Amino acid sequence: MQAREQLFHFLLRQPFLQRDEATAFSLLWQTDRHLRRGDYLCTPGKTEHHLWFIAEGALRLYYPTETEEICVGFAYTDSVVTSVPSFVRQSPSSFSIQALRTCRVCGITRTDLLKAQETLPGVARLYAFWLEQSVTGIIEREIEISTCSPEQRYERLLARAPHIFQWVPLKYIASYLRIRPETLSRVRAK
Repeated sequence: MQAREQLFHFLLRQPFLQRDEATAFSLLWQTDRHLRRGDYLCTPGKTEHHLWFIAEGALRLYYPTETEEICVGFAYTDSVVTSVPSFVRQSPSSFSIQALRTCRVCGITRTDLLKAQETLPGVARLYAFWLEQSVTGIIEREIEISTCSPEQRYERLLARAPHIFQWVPLKYIASYLRIRPETLSRVRAK
């Protein structure tokens, strides 16, 4: 299935969009990219101008420091991803989005997304919903990191996204859970 066709079917499953709005909205996603494992969709210092739909693949979002790469999230087939602070503020990104496997993505520019929100009411509601989901996920993760044991964090991730262990190397999962890889191995062995 082509990326745009897959995007259209994805949009049909989203809340708030009527079929005609999904059709019009899908036509605005003009940028296609193919990423190999290790390629970057976004890097620190570059301003993100696109919201990306992942037609195939898996990516990690991480914040690079001098001593480590702090994994802050993952994105998979049939989801959208961007460097949210960079995309919203149109300022340089502080983190990276890197392909963990071969990816096919298509993107919509911020300009086209804003125009779509003005002319297609369902798109405005859908974009607000996506942002709400993102913020809610970030807050829930912060609470988990602050209050849950490594075992509880692992269990919650396993319940929320069991497929992650098939697609993502354990060192990145450990970073996301904010535990050492050795601790993750012990937790998984139990």
